Formats: sequence, structure tokens, C-alpha cells
Amino acid sequence: MEDTMNEQQSPAYAAVRHILTTPNVADRCAPHIREQDFDWSRLLTESATMSGGEQLLVRIAHDLWEASGAVGIGELPRRLGPASFERVIDALELYRGDLPRRTNQVLYEVA
Repeated sequence: MEDTMNEQQSPAYAAVRHILTTPNVADRCAPHIREQDFDWSRLLTESATMSGGEQLLVRIAHDLWEASGAVGIGELPRRLGPASFERVIDALELYRGDLPRRTNQVLYEVA
């Protein structure tokens, strides 16, 4: 599920979508991603049967969207693998309205 960020997407939406389209959770999250928001009730229910790291990705995305403070910053480096950790860092940059800093990206991707 790849697409470039369009001008109609808010930085928050782009960041959350970027996390929810991480390859290891993308297939399970895709049915719950809407055009400008997310079906959090179903996403959180779906995440209950995911691995701990996958659940954390969904919780991080939810926390970015709702600003609930549910995810402790210490969980990120301790519980996420390198690829998922980088994905979250990219999402935080998107949330700020910045392009991800990783220089190996030729095409800016949201998913």
C-alpha cells in the first residue's frame, strides 16, 4: 500500500498512516485506515492478537492521533526492532511537517 503524501493529508494523518502501513502490520491495519482518519475501535481490537512489537506500533499510532500519553518513550528503543524504530522516527518527522531525514530515500513515501 504505497502512495506519496498528497497535499490534502495533514501531517498527523500522514504520520499515523506511515506507522500503520509498516510492512509487518500493514495487512491487518489496512481495512481500518480511512481517507482522513482511522477506525480506532477496530484497530485496537485487531491489535490484541498481534505480537508485542506490532501492538506497540498500533499504540504509538493511536497515541500520536489522540495525544493520550499512553506510550512511554522508553518503550521505543527497548521494544521495537531497527526497521520499526526507524519507521516511527520517520513518522515523528512527518508529524512535525518535515520530510524524513534518511538520505537513502529517493522518493518520499508515506506508506
